[in-house]
This record gives sequence, structure tokens and C-alpha cells, in this order.
Amino acid sequence: MVIQTREPIIFVDGTSTDGADGGHPDRRQRPANFMGRSVTIVGPQTSPDPHDDPHARVRRGELGPIVQNYYFNRFVKDPLNRMGHNTANADSKAVLASVLARSGRGSVNPEKLEVRDVSAMTKHIKRVARFLGADAVGIAPTLPEYVNDRGASRTEDEHMVTAASGESPEEISRKYPYAICFLVAWDYNMVQAHRHHIGDATYHFAGQKANVLGNNLAGYIREMGYQVRQGGASTIPMMLAAGLGELGRNGIVISEKFGSRVHPHVILTDLPLVADGPIDIGVSDFCKVCRKCAIACPTNSISHDVNKKLINGVEKYAINWKTCYAVRPHTLNLWHNCLTCVAACPYTKPNVWWRTLTLQTLRTTPVRLRPLLVRALVAVDDRIWGKLPRRRVRWLGYDTGVKINESTCSIAGCSCHENEHPEPVGQYPPFKENARRFYKDKAR
Repeated sequence: MVIQTREPIIFVDGTSTDGADGGHPDRRQRPANFMGRSVTIVGPQTSPDPHDDPHARVRRGELGPIVQNYYFNRFVKDPLNRMGHNTANADSKAVLASVLARSGRGSVNPEKLEVRDVSAMTKHIKRVARFLGADAVGIAPTLPEYVNDRGASRTEDEHMVTAASGESPEEISRKYPYAICFLVAWDYNMVQAHRHHIGDATYHFAGQKANVLGNNLAGYIREMGYQVRQGGASTIPMMLAAGLGELGRNGIVISEKFGSRVHPHVILTDLPLVADGPIDIGVSDFCKVCRKCAIACPTNSISHDVNKKLINGVEKYAINWKTCYAVRPHTLNLWHNCLTCVAACPYTKPNVWWRTLTLQTLRTTPVRLRPLLVRALVAVDDRIWGKLPRRRVRWLGYDTGVKINESTCSIAGCSCHENEHPEPVGQYPPFKENARRFYKDKAR
């Protein structure tokens, strides 16, 4: 196996990861900017515990009984969106993601394929991932800071993560030195139907496609005789290190071709590969000025601040996940996932020539001049698309131009409401004034 040698990261506080001055001696070495310009590492970080992520805390009832009940009993009237999550369906076996999560993992082929050219293998595995359905693929080094802590991994029934092995993050990072990261993009037109079942559909089924892809890719690597760990690591830092995007103000990885409309996925492996590096598509400079996602957010969950906050040794924009999550039980039969910040993001545009030209211009502009360019780009975006997209979207008989209520027909192919809203505008009413009420309801 070929292990690339990298310079140790030097933190702002003077400590480093080479083991000489406070860093862990077993930690892999990498450049100081290994996650790019959109985040700044200012101190040591602790390995994540999945039992402390928002979903786990909601399951424990930390946001109150209303939100907890929503998580376990989110029965949706719309039949297509009941297929998006196993707790929204009468029978979890009908949901592909649930079936895959309970399936057993394949064994590793004892006849290991010899990898003579690591660069060629890296190109090959990326081509295989694209063939299986990935829209973008990158390789990152597996770093212990982003591997779930000992005994903290989720079980097989929860989000496709291999059961806890009792190994420490350092042991796991040495056992699986590379992370194969890929993105599955959501349909651009369907994303415009934020706060609607149409947007829910592209979100949920892109996620299930990513799970199937990850399962197939993991099986392929095992057939070559190498080990795979599906999940068990923080997705966002791996994506940034693999060059698949930068971290936006909305807390989502913003990719070069698809903006925020992506599902990220990571699998760890000992297959010899060459790690990629971070990219600069101007997200760090754009988010300082833009704030469109924060303005559009219906629950005020995205920060408007210029300065970032220090979270686990990293400076980044803070998201109030509690207000973001607490609104969901109250909108369940209107929409499941908000996606407003994704639809409002200027990077979430169709990947056409003018978008490519814009990114290229931003990328080649000196950093000190980028704020001026960004202001002009945001003004153009506001002028053409508006501060909040309100486009009418029609798909499989669903129509965002029709207000969803008890009398609305939801049968696929229905045309009985076509003339109710002649204007090409979708029904996306703002409700910022209700955000505090939604969060207060958790105590009832």
C-alpha cells in the first residue's frame, strides 16, 4: 500500500498533530488547509458521537414529546412521501432504505487483487462510483477526529452504519486509511418546490439512491479483497477534504456543479487510493455577503452574523438545529423537509454555461477583490430569480400552484385544479412570525 506523506497541521494556538506538542502521535498528517477556506481549524477536535447528533437527541425527547412523537410516528397523508422514511410508513419493509439497513454485510474475498498503480485504481474506483449513480466522487484521508468514538457507532438498523466494533478512532483510521466520498444530486426543478411534497420526493429518493450506491460500491470493493466500513464517520469534513465542495452558511456542503442540492455519502476502506485536496469555488467569500439562505429561512435557524463561531475546534457558521427541527411536526401534511435554504442558494442553479463562467470568474478573482464581485452577483441573482424562489412546479400530478388543503386532490395525473392558479407562482407563504411558537410547543 502507498501512504502519502503530508505536512502536519499547525493550529492557531501553536499545537499540532505530529505528536510533538500535544497532538495525538497516531493521527494522520495533512496540510493545514486540508478542508479548504470555508472552515478554519483553530484547535484540537474530539471524535463525534452519533448519539449526540440532532436525530438521536430528538429520539430521546430533548425537544419535547411533540417532536419525539413526530420522529417515531410521522404518518403522512401523501402516499409517495410515506415511502421516504420507515417511521412514516405503515410497514417499514416497504421502504427501500429500511430494508437495506437491515441487510447483512457481504464477506471480503480472500483473493485480494494486487494494486500496482494506485493512481489508476483511484481513477477506476471513481469511474465505478459514477457508473453506479454518483454525480461527483472524491477521496479523502480517514482522520480519527472525524471517526465515531469507541463504541459510539449506530447499529445496522440506523442509517446504514456498521455496528460498533470497540475500536478507537485511531485504530479505525489506520485500518481504513481512505474515505471514498460521493454526492447524489437532487433534481433541480423539483428542488424549486421547497416546502412541498415535490421537494420531499427528490430529497428522500436521492438519499435512498445514495444508500443503494454505497451498498453496491462497498460490495465491489469487498469482491476485490479489501475491507469496507459503511459510515461511522462525519460526512461534512470528509467531503471538504475530498474536494467535493465547500461549507456554506446554511451548514450544507455546496458542490461545484450542483450547489446545495446534494446528498453526501462516505464509505471507509483499506483499498490503496490517492487522496484529493480541497477546492476553492468562492463559497467562503460569497456567504459573507449573500445571506440569502438566512433571509429565506422560515424558522430563523441560519445565522446572519458576519463572524463564524467556534465549534469543536473549528470556526464555521452555526445552525440552530432545534428551531429547524421543531417546526416539522406542524407542517407534516403540507411538506416534510423545508429545503428553502437550498432553493434560495445562488449556487443551486442548473449547471449551464453561464453558471460555469460565473464560478470560473469567482475562482480566478483575487480574494481581496471577491466581495465586490459577490455583491454584483447577488444583485443579479436577486433581479433574475428573486430573494426567495416562488416558481410554480408541476410533477406527477402534484402542483405547487395549488394551495394544499383538505379538499386538494392528490391523485397522480389529476387536472381538476389546473385553472385555480393561472399565474406561474408557487404557494410558498413565509411564516417567520411562527418560528418561536413552534419551538415553544415542545414543552406541551
